[in-house]
Formats: sequence, C-alpha cells, structure tokens
Amino acid sequence: MYTETQCRDLVERVVRLSKADEVHVSLNFDEVVHQRFARNCPSTAGLVSSVTVSVRSTFGTRTATSQGNQFSGGALEDIVRSSEELARAGPEDPEFQPALGEQVFVEVPEGAPESEAERLEHLTQGIALVIGRALRSGYVAAGFAQARDSVRCIANAAGLFGYQRTSDAHFAETVRTPDGAGSGWASTASIRARDLDFEGPTTTAISKARGSLNARTFAPGDYPAVLEPACVASLMGLLMGSMDMRQADEGRSFFSLPEGQTRLGEKLFPESISLHSDPADPTVPALRWSADGVPHAPTSWIDKGVLANLHCNRYWGREHSRPLLPRPPNTLLRGGNETLAELIAGTERGLLVTNLWYMRGVDTKTMLYTGLTRDGLFWIEDGKVTHPVNNFRWNDSPIRVLQNTEALSRPMRIGGRNGRTLSALVPALRVKSFGFTSISDAV
Repeated sequence: MYTETQCRDLVERVVRLSKADEVHVSLNFDEVVHQRFARNCPSTAGLVSSVTVSVRSTFGTRTATSQGNQFSGGALEDIVRSSEELARAGPEDPEFQPALGEQVFVEVPEGAPESEAERLEHLTQGIALVIGRALRSGYVAAGFAQARDSVRCIANAAGLFGYQRTSDAHFAETVRTPDGAGSGWASTASIRARDLDFEGPTTTAISKARGSLNARTFAPGDYPAVLEPACVASLMGLLMGSMDMRQADEGRSFFSLPEGQTRLGEKLFPESISLHSDPADPTVPALRWSADGVPHAPTSWIDKGVLANLHCNRYWGREHSRPLLPRPPNTLLRGGNETLAELIAGTERGLLVTNLWYMRGVDTKTMLYTGLTRDGLFWIEDGKVTHPVNNFRWNDSPIRVLQNTEALSRPMRIGGRNGRTLSALVPALRVKSFGFTSISDAV
C-alpha cells in the first residue's frame, strides 16, 4: 500500500509532466484476497494486487482521461501525454467546471490493518466452517468471500489533495437442497476479515433452503410483507440514486412538482423513516470525497418522513443556485428497536421476502421497478412463518415501500451478490402491501 508521502510524490511527478491548463490525478491501490467455493468444495482462491493511475487533462473546456498501471520509466509520461492528446481532440464541454482548490475532508478512522496472510487465514477458516456445515446437513453450498485493503488518492495542480486508506470484507452464500428444489441465500459484510460472521449466514441459508421445499401456489396480488434487510438495502440503493436535484428540477423525477418546483420540505413518508449518509459512520465507513473532489459530509436525505435534500453536482448548483451536494457515499436507514423475528410476530398475514433479484427500472417518474423473488419466499400466519410460497415477479417502488412501512427492525450491515460490497446499514421493514404481479419459476 502506498503511503500518503508516496502518493504526494507521484502526484507531483504528474503535475511536473503536465502541459495542460489543468490536470487532475486519481490513484487507486488495492490488495484483494478472495475465496470462492461451489458444490461444497473450494474452487478458487487468490490475492490480487492492482494499481491504477488516472490522469485527466484539460485545455479550455476540452477534457479527457487516460489510465495506466505502470509508473516507472516513461510509462507515467505516456499516460499524461495520452490524456492531453485526447483532450485536444475532444469536443467542448458545455457543463465544464474548473478545478477545485484545497478542500477539507472529514476524518474517517482507519481501524487496525490486517496483513494479506491474516485476511487469507480468516477467509479460509470461515469457508471451511461453511462447507463443513453444508456437508453435515446434507445440502450443497456455493459462495464467495473477499477482503480488501485499499488506498484512494485524489489531487490536482490547483491544490486539491485527499488520501484515504480503507478496508472492507464481505461474504455471501447460497445453499441448495441436493435435488436443487430448495434454496436459501444470506450475506454479511464488515470492515475487516476478522470480523466477518460465517456462522450466522450459514445457519440462515440452510434454514431457508430446508424451509423452501414444497412451496404452495399463491395467486399474484398485493400482499402485506416483511422485507429482510438485504431487500431493503437493494431498494434504498435505487432510491438514493434517484434523489437527484437536476432530474427533479427538469420534471423527470418523483420528486418533481409543476413549474420547475420540487418536493423538498414535503412530508412524503411516515415519521419513522429517516435516511442519511455519513462517510465517518463507524459500521459502514466510506470515501471522504466524490469523484470530482467535493467533500462528503454527514447528510440527512429524509428526516422523519420529510424530504430534506437532493444531491446536486457543481454545474447544476452553479447554473440554478442550488446547494452543492454530492451523491451519498453510503446508505444509512435508521431502524427501530425490534428484531426481524419480532416484525414477523407482529404480522397477522403476509409474505416474508428474503431476496429481491434481477431488478430493472420500469418508470423513472414513479420510480417503479420490477424483479423476482428467490431463495425462499414464505407465508406468515398469526405471527409465525407457516410454509413456503412460489416465487413471484414483483413490480413496486422504493417510494411506495417506505410510504407503506409500519415497523422497522434494528439496522444491520449487508453484503451484496456477485462479489459486491454494499455500503449500506439498513433494517428489515414490515409494509402494508407489496406488489406481486406474476408467478415465477425461480428457485
């Protein structure tokens, strides 16, 4: 991992080489340890060390970026010259913004580092536990675990400089019955590999796989539902991405009102809904700056049901006198004091939704999305999970989900699918209704 001093030296080399009006540098250093397993056997393991330098050169309002992973000899100069050549040949940018000067970033604690060997040992022991549990249960497990140590650096010739060392780890597992008819999925995430919980998600995935066999056929329709935190994290990610000031001002968003007005300040959700972001959150720490170097700060997006903020880039803020606010670096949905089990116990009749998959946008203005359930969908009767239900295609909106929220559990950090780390701390939700539109053959 490059130190702050080494990064400063590298940036200064780029600045000395540059002939552009402005030059912007981004440095990424990653050491990633991973373990993959399938059919109850380890399949791949590896340590990947990577480095990327991105140089963005500007002439007037013409800008272009080149990347490379070599710094020695003339390699760095080649990257700089390539970006300059592309910038000169590029079109004028009507939304160009000049380089930022020196910025002040919030402090984000780094925590105790782990060596490559320590990370690999933690993952290896965890996967051994997972496979052992699957074999003893007679089920088939597959999944992925990863731990990463990173350095991010951003700088330019105008005095901007940011350096941050980060780490994250996550684990996700799918358990199938031997005949493939039952399936369960669970995930978790943490800052360090040593803090990953392999036992809990394994128990959950096995239980879901066992319980999902012999599902009863239900008709499509709107049902009361309990959405597990993994479902909520996916929906809140979609919501955060859509909370854009420009879209709202241009009438292209749920947050738009006639005549160029927006819903800012309007109470749209129950008082129990508060959504915020904070790069210094101790459970889900995040990068301290946006892609162009604007500092991230603790921000309330929904405050007790009221729409408090929409993110806004430098161009739109300048042209329309809107407050500059970068896209959130993490997703923090405040929860309640109940557990998931207590949310279920408080449900008279409804569906327990454990996983939302293959989500796609349907209508931007209403924020309507579609997707599938899978890996276990269950019926709740008189506060108890009674039997599995066939999977559905669903059509619903994160807006409607929050508006229909009756209760929230305590929040937890969630890991994503496909080797992705989600920067989300969210609760489970009990909602009055969720829209299921057709039966799905998904397992």
